[in-house]
Amino acid sequence: MKKNINLFVVLFSLLSASLSGCLGGEDSDSSGYSGPIDLIVYYDTTSGMIETTVNNGQQGPTTGVEISFDYADTTSDDGNIVKITLNPDDGSTPIEADPSDNAVITYTWQTHGIFDVEMTAEDEAGNTRSTTVDIRVDMNIVWTDTNTNSASMTIDATPDCEDGLPLPDRITITSKVENPNTFLGTNSEVSWTLQNPEGTEIANNAGTIPNSGEETWDYTTRDIVSGNWGLNVEVTEGDNVNVENDVTIAYKEGLEGPVNPRQG
Repeated sequence: MKKNINLFVVLFSLLSASLSGCLGGEDSDSSGYSGPIDLIVYYDTTSGMIETTVNNGQQGPTTGVEISFDYADTTSDDGNIVKITLNPDDGSTPIEADPSDNAVITYTWQTHGIFDVEMTAEDEAGNTRSTTVDIRVDMNIVWTDTNTNSASMTIDATPDCEDGLPLPDRITITSKVENPNTFLGTNSEVSWTLQNPEGTEIANNAGTIPNSGEETWDYTTRDIVSGNWGLNVEVTEGDNVNVENDVTIAYKEGLEGPVNPRQG
């Protein structure tokens, strides 16, 4: 019986040793990393809002979400760090830099999504180590059309991250329609409709706007479908109008990773 127990212990030890090589590996995000690189990256924020405008069909200025990643304190026991890399997860080419020239990589996101950003360092011996952080990028669009009786705005709710997930949490709309003050002006009968990418009407509204008056429709949808949504404003009777749509595509707060600012 004692021999059988001893044999079992030996076999179990051999099996555990063999599995440790299969289940382990240099996972840079795990506490089990045993390689030579001490990867330290500082960043002050992990979320932001893109601001853009469209005026009478012409794309206006866009302010993206700019974040800097500071690798200056990253070191290796096997020599100097010779390359740092940032993969922004928006389909663009990863950015590489020589930390001896500049240990900070700055990137500006111009599209919305939850981006699984990968940061990598490589030493002169060829060792690499990576870690990731989620960046949440929302988008606000101010869209205008003047002196019109039919205004159609396209809202692209498709996340630009490489896996296309998660979808936005909500689309928030504030649509203001103004009936300009004109000589002998009349009322304007106006209707709003919101359609999802499948062509289904999600919501609608209607109103009568007097000469020199305005009316605003506020609406939020959380029933998000990826693709192009349509926000349409139609004048069914009366004077032409000016339309201003303020639309925000937003993701659930808290999906972004924690910040890691440099102290001091």
